[in-house]
Amino acid sequence: MKMLICTLALAAATTFAQAQSFIGTLDAGQDGGGNRTGSGVFYLTLTENVMTITGDFSGLSGVTVNAHIHGPSPAGQNSGVLYGLFNQITLGADNKSGSINTTIPLIANPNNTTFDIPTQIGQLNGGLWYFNIHSSTFGGGEIRGQILAVPEPSTIALGAMGFAGFVIWQLRRRLS
Repeated sequence: MKMLICTLALAAATTFAQAQSFIGTLDAGQDGGGNRTGSGVFYLTLTENVMTITGDFSGLSGVTVNAHIHGPSPAGQNSGVLYGLFNQITLGADNKSGSINTTIPLIANPNNTTFDIPTQIGQLNGGLWYFNIHSSTFGGGEIRGQILAVPEPSTIALGAMGFAGFVIWQLRRRLS
């Protein structure tokens, strides 16, 4: 039994040390709808205090003029800019599409906020950040995507191991 507990503790420690994965599915509806167009998908991986962001977008009604991570706010509500992304975007020939592949370290108090790094990680884990792409047609934002956590297979495996340990413990209790 002690071996099982040690194995579960080691697996839990390894799981929590790994990177966290997030996804933002960008569309016009999340940024107000109307005549807005475009869509995209951005992936964010947080490893310790470094964000790795990859993804693509296309179909904007105007040329791309800016891109940010905003927060904290729930879906449908606006908030201030935390991290600029525009300089990391490679625009397509039409300037209405683009891709991103960059790393950005979390910093304390980004863009003159009062959010330390642990607070930012809590906001990100709570789904309170969003990607926003701004166009010349919609300077306030044309497409937006709330950044949501992606369940890790290792988390599911850890839960299954815990459940298996509980079942074994119950069986051993009944047989004694």
